[in-house]
Order: sequence, then structure tokens, then C-alpha cells
Amino acid sequence: MKKTKRLFTGLILLLSGLGALQAAECPSKLMEGSVCLPKGFPVESTPGGYAVNLTHGHTKLSHDVYDLHMLILMICVVVGVLVFGVMFYSIYHHRKSKGHTAAQFHENTKIEFLWTIIPALILFAMAFPATKTMMEMDDSKEYEMTIKVTGWQWKWEYEYLNSGIHFFSNLDHASNMARKLDSKTDARSVSHYLLSVDEPLVIPVKKKIRLVFTAADVIHSWWVPDLGWKKDAIPGFINEAWTSVNDPGIYRGQCTELCGKDHAFMPVVVIAMEQDDYDAWEKCKKDGCGGDQVDETADQTHDKLMSNGAQVYANNCATCHMEKGEGISGVFPALTGSKVVNGDINAQANLILNGRNAMPAFGKQLKAMELAQVITFTRNALGNSKGDEIQPKAIKVMLGGGSPVTTEAAKDSGEVDKQPVSVKKSDAEQKPAKPVDEAKGDESSKALSKASSIDAKAEEVDNVQFAQDKFYPAKKFTDKKDDESGKPNSQADSKSSDKSDSSLAELKAHGARIYEKNCQSCHQKDGVGMPPVFPALKGSTIVAGDINKQVELMLKGKGAMPAFSKTLNAKDFAAVLAYTRNGLGGNATGDFKKPSEIQALQ
Repeated sequence: MKKTKRLFTGLILLLSGLGALQAAECPSKLMEGSVCLPKGFPVESTPGGYAVNLTHGHTKLSHDVYDLHMLILMICVVVGVLVFGVMFYSIYHHRKSKGHTAAQFHENTKIEFLWTIIPALILFAMAFPATKTMMEMDDSKEYEMTIKVTGWQWKWEYEYLNSGIHFFSNLDHASNMARKLDSKTDARSVSHYLLSVDEPLVIPVKKKIRLVFTAADVIHSWWVPDLGWKKDAIPGFINEAWTSVNDPGIYRGQCTELCGKDHAFMPVVVIAMEQDDYDAWEKCKKDGCGGDQVDETADQTHDKLMSNGAQVYANNCATCHMEKGEGISGVFPALTGSKVVNGDINAQANLILNGRNAMPAFGKQLKAMELAQVITFTRNALGNSKGDEIQPKAIKVMLGGGSPVTTEAAKDSGEVDKQPVSVKKSDAEQKPAKPVDEAKGDESSKALSKASSIDAKAEEVDNVQFAQDKFYPAKKFTDKKDDESGKPNSQADSKSSDKSDSSLAELKAHGARIYEKNCQSCHQKDGVGMPPVFPALKGSTIVAGDINKQVELMLKGKGAMPAFSKTLNAKDFAAVLAYTRNGLGGNATGDFKKPSEIQALQ
């Protein structure tokens, strides 16, 4: 009776959290996240409950791992019984009270030989099945489909390679609401509390599926016990594994690497379906379920942006900035009264899209529509009242897609002040436009506009610091080659830019931006550091001392300090050097190095 009530309550929460519309469109009325399950589908792969032994699993790999575990355990039990049996027998039957005296001998060759060779043979025998199982787990050849899994703080990203399916998987709404401190919901009433997601990973049964793992920020670990293994997702590194599930069902797991404050709230749900059911899900995912695809760039009313933005904020932002936007002092800044939120809407959008320091890049995680909603919500709620908004089409332009909103259209709609399109550059950065041939008319104008758009997009992409660039910034400079010299762009750019060395004032201004991108996350905004882990640069003996010693430290690195010799070009290196010595935290040594000098050292 208790289980029935729990299941009934969980079903109600599931349907209410995921939306009645989806449930109504599902013929079987069985939903797991956004996935409509076929009629007669097993709600769970196993009855559940706790067990003393390992999970037997539902794949051949999991069975082999389980069998190997039991074999090694039995060998250990037999060895333990024999060793302790002989020891206790000797202690009992050769005790002093029975008149036995200890034998006086040293180094018996036969005994030395026996207790060396016998354990070696046992270990050698155990190595055969262990090696066979490990080789089987590592053999991902002859796979039939590949899924890329990327770990984020704190969600999973799934990409079905060669099929065009791509989505993020978050903790489900019911669990997310119940987990909050002030929640009045009993967590025990939530079905599969903290083990349900809004977008499960769906795979076909009886197919060899290769999974490749990486991460965008920190180390995560993808683990589903029923599959028989777990794999680490590491930034800048690719791990791979494979699975082939025999039986349809829902298989649950979670991240098993301590990846941050919300480590406990990024579960994994895998749904294995028969091929026909999987094909139907795949078609639905590609074409839009029910044929009601939503135009993500369509304008929305202010009220709709606000109401939907509240939900996006609760799912993606409230965990750090808190439910009412008050933040966590010293860790996550408050949004209430924030200069960023109450400042230029383009600047806020750019920060949210591209991320900075501990702030992840949501441009890859959320849709244009969701980004527009959450930006509008933060500016007009949480104690803020700017009264402005941003539309999805403007976000689409910032993300590098779609066509810019024309000024004429904005004027006609009365949205001139409410429709930012992109972050405007200063007049000094604007490139002079080439004169348009009047004879060519509109065609020449369109070609020029298209070329300018492509150039702007390329420059914008080059300057974006994606989440993984914090850990592997060298990619920003070495991936592209110079056409003439074949050398990395960092060197080519620095040579061209160093023909006229910058002044101290120019280097300081440029260095402030470089410091913000590369140094601030450790040494903090004003150079106060986080002693004893990251030393302060404000008043530092190194920064205020011999400039050559600081240059050497920055070039070669030391301890937790990375070597910036290859990750910064000469101009950026000289700029951040000048800024730390002549601006950061009131430092004022008056000296600096020209980019040409740094180029020679590099």
C-alpha cells in the first residue's frame, strides 16, 4: 500500500513538473522526462531496493564484471580461510601451556620458495580473467553509433554524432524544487528523488554504442551501475567506452566525481528502447514532437519573457545566485542591484553567452529564446526594475546566426531602445567601409554587408573565451596557421602588431582586459589573491621587484602558476606585465617591457 501511494504521488509530481501538455500528447500516458514511453514499457529496469553485493547489471559487460568480482572474491575467501586456518591451528595446538617450545631456526629455503611461488601462481591465474574482461571493456571497435557526452557544472550534454540530435540533461523539476532548503515538499514523496532528469539519454537495445566523454569545466564522472562501468569526463581529454543493452528499461546513475557545490544534482538517466520505438523517438526529436515546432527567434511579449524567464532562472542560475538574487557573499555575486544587470543590456548578454571566470558560457547551453527570457527576467525582477527587454532574434545574432535586426524595422516597431543586436565596438575599432559602386546598386551593398558580417563574426569567435579555454588557452592561438609563414597566429600577430611598440598607458589599458581573462580567477579582481593558495599581487615583492624576475616567472611558471610563454602573444604578455606593475592594486613601479622585448624572450 505504501509503495502504491508513493508511486501514485511520484507520477503526479512527474506529470506536473514536466507539463500536462506533453503527457496529454503521449498515447501511453507514461513519461520519463520529455520522453514518451511505449505501452507496456518497464517503468524500471529492476524493482529497486538496497543490496549487499554489487549490481548484476543489464549488459554483457556488467555481467562479466560481476562474475569477475565474484571469482576474485571467492579466491580471496579461500586464501583467507587457508591462511588464517593454519595460523589459528598452529597457535592453538602449539601453545606454550601444552609444553611446546618455539623452534629456533632462520631462513628455511623450502618455506621461502613455497610462500613466494604459490601466491605468484594465484595472482597469475587471477590475471587471466581480469585482463580478458578489461580488454573487452576497452574494445569499442565495430560500434554502430556514437554519442558524445560532455560534463558541465552541473548538467550533462549529449550529442548523437552523425544524426544531428543534441540536447542538455538537467535534474528534473520535481527533484529540483524538493531539494531546496525552504521547500515544503517531502523528498520521500518525489519519485526517484535526485535520480530523474528532464531529458534522458535514449538508446536502442542490442546495438553496440560507443560513448566518448569530455568536460567543459572540471572533472566529472559518468556512471550508470546497470551498464557495468563508469568513465571520467576530463576537460581537454577524450575518454571512450561502449555499451550494448539487452533489455528495454530505464537505467539510472549519477556523477561520481566531486565536481562542485551541486555535484549531487546531476544524475544520469538512460532509456533503452526497442529499435522501432527508438526510431520513432529519433524522428520525433529531429522533427519536433507533435509537429508543433516553436520558432525560437519569434518576438515574445514582455510578460511571457518574464514568466518563462523565472523558470529558466530557477533551473540554471538560482543554484549560485540564490532564489531571490542575493548571491553568496565572496563567492557568487548578487544580482539584486548589480551594476552588470542594471547596466548595458548588451554587456550583460555578452557575459551570459560567453561566460567569465567561474561563470559558465550559457551560449552553448541554452536556446536563444531561453537566454532572452532569463536576461529580461533578471533585469526586471530579483529587486531590479530596468523596464527593458531583449528578444530572441537579438540573441541569435550575438550567437553568430540569423540576420541583424535593421534599424528601420526597429523604428517601425518602436523597439529601438529595447532591441540590442550586438555589442558595439568603439569608433577606433570600426573598420572603414569601402565605397559602394552605385552602378551595382543593391547587389554590391548586399555583398559588402555579408562580407562585413562574416568578418565581424570571425573576430567575435576568436575573442570569445569558452569554458574549456580557461584550462587550455593555448588552443586560442595555435589552432590556426598563418598562410605565408606557417607559424601560429600568436607569433604572426605579435610580429605585425609589434612594429610600433605601445606606450605604457596603452599597455596598461590593454593589460587590464588580459588580466581579467587570464589571471583574475586566481589572483582576484584587485590583486588581493586568495592566500595561502594564490598569493596577492597587490604590494607583492615579485611585482614590485626586479621586472626580469617577474617576466621569467610568467614565462616558465612555478607551482600552481602556469607558464604563459606560449599561451599569450607578445603584446598581451607585455600588456598584462605593465598592468600588474603599474595599475593593479595601486602598484606603480613605472617600468615595463615592450612587446618586441617579450617577443625576443619568447
